[in-house]
Amino acid sequence: MAEWSEYFPWRGDLTFEQDPLNEVDGVILARFSYIPFEFFTQPLPKGPVTIRQLADQALADEPLRAAGRWKQQDDKLLRAMADSRRYGQLQIDYQGGKLDEVLQTQFSAVTVKLKEGLFFLSFRGTDNTVVGWKEDLNMSFLCPIPGQRLAAEYARRVAEKVSGRLIFGGHSKGGNLAVYAAAFCGTEVQERIDAVYNYDGPGFLDKILQTQEYRKICGRVHTFVPQFSVVGMLLGREEERTVVHSTETGLMQHDVYSWEVLGPRFVCLETVTAGSRFVDGTIKDWIQDMTPEQFEVFVDAIYKVLCAPNMKTMHEMKENWLDTAKSFYRAAADMDDKTRDAALEALRVLARSAEREVVETLRPEEPEKTLVQSKKQEQNGK
Repeated sequence: MAEWSEYFPWRGDLTFEQDPLNEVDGVILARFSYIPFEFFTQPLPKGPVTIRQLADQALADEPLRAAGRWKQQDDKLLRAMADSRRYGQLQIDYQGGKLDEVLQTQFSAVTVKLKEGLFFLSFRGTDNTVVGWKEDLNMSFLCPIPGQRLAAEYARRVAEKVSGRLIFGGHSKGGNLAVYAAAFCGTEVQERIDAVYNYDGPGFLDKILQTQEYRKICGRVHTFVPQFSVVGMLLGREEERTVVHSTETGLMQHDVYSWEVLGPRFVCLETVTAGSRFVDGTIKDWIQDMTPEQFEVFVDAIYKVLCAPNMKTMHEMKENWLDTAKSFYRAAADMDDKTRDAALEALRVLARSAEREVVETLRPEEPEKTLVQSKKQEQNGK
C-alpha cells in the first residue's frame, strides 16, 4: 500500500481490544496470507505462533526469499507488523493449503486471532503459479471451482476449532474465496461472521448471486476496488463497492501496496475510471457472446499457452522471457481460428483500455480524492 508504513506508527501501539479492526487492518491481513508458509526451509512449529515469531523465521530464510515467491514489500510489511504492539503478539494458526495442477487449483488460508473471541480468516489470492492463474480464468464459466469448495471447507473446519466471532477477508481471488466461504460455510458458521472484506476480488456467476446463501451474507460484505479495476469488475456482485485511489497506473493498481491510506481509511474516489468501465462492459459483452463451452475451450487454450514453456511460475517466465515468447508463439499457432481470434480480441480490449487510461491521466483536472465511506460502514458506525 502506498504510505502503508505510516499506518503503523499512527495505530500500531493500540491493540485490537483497544481499537477494533478497520478496512486498513483488513487489507494488511489479506496481504499477510500471501506469505508462503508452506515453503519455509524450516517448517513452522505446530500450533499457534505469533506474527513476531513467524517474521523472525521468514526474514532469516534466505532460500525462501530467493525463490521468486516473495515480494520485496513483504519484508517491510512483516517487520512492521512484528514490531508493532497491534500485530506482533497476534497468534496465527490453522494454515492450510493445496496446489494441484490436475485439479487446477491453488488454495491457501491462515487464521489470525485478533483478540479473545475474535478471529480473522485470511484467504490468499492468486500467487505467481501458472495453475493459480488458470483457476482465476475458470471462474468465468465454472462455479464452484475447487478453490471455492476448499475455502468453505476450511471455514467450517476452523469454526469447529475456535469459539467466538469470525471475520473473513482476502485480496484478488482471495476476496472471492472469502465471500464464497462466508456464503456457503453453513448457517451456524455464517451466523458467527461479523464482516467479509473483499479487496479487488472478482464477482460470481448469476447462479451464485441468486442463492439464498449469498443474499444472507451480502449485507456484511465490504468490497474495495482501485480506480482502474479489471479483476474486481469481473462477473457480477450485489454488494456495494468502495473505489480506492491507487498511485499506480493500469493493471498495476491491483497491487494493494499502491493503495493510499489516511488513518484507518483508504483515500477514495467517487467512481472507477472510464478505462475500467470500458474493460468491464467490453469483456462482459464479449463473454456473453460465447457459449460456456466456447469460453471453456478458449480458457483451456490460454492455459496451454501458459504451460508451453514448461515453467511453473510467472517469475520463471519473466526471467526466461525469450524462451517463453517462442513457446507462446508455437502454442498459439496450434489454436483453431475461432480461439485465436478470441485471444487477439482480448489483447485489443486491453490495448484500447490502456489508451483510454493514458487520455484520462493527461486530463488537467484530477478526480477529487475523499475519505469516502460506504453506506454500510456509516450505518455500522465504522
